[in-house]
Amino acid sequence: MFNSKHELALQMRAAHDTSYPLHWDFSAAGGIDYGEDHKAAALRELKEELGIENEITFIGEDEFRSETKTDKLYLYKTIYDGPFNPDPDEVASVQIFSLEKIRKMIETGDKFHPEFLYLWRKGIIK
Repeated sequence: MFNSKHELALQMRAAHDTSYPLHWDFSAAGGIDYGEDHKAAALRELKEELGIENEITFIGEDEFRSETKTDKLYLYKTIYDGPFNPDPDEVASVQIFSLEKIRKMIETGDKFHPEFLYLWRKGIIK
């Protein structure tokens, strides 16, 4: 999710999250429910995690493989300037960063979700 200045909105995952707590991640991301298509899932996650409804554009798909699983990634983009109403059960905070600031955060060891880092290193986020 970018704003109109082409800065990226990132969310810090909740401290009690069972998967990568307190790691920076996309705004928003999540699984696809049974019988749901990936666009509907993306719109649902946007509403659940950030309390917003906005137009989204499909930009592609990829596959992320770790030692324990393989995830199909469906990538959408949206432009949104706020405000956000994050769900505290899922999101510790939402912040807007320039791409240069994110690059520096990665270089200095800030914690990011592995799927975010994978797509960042592939150059998909630009």
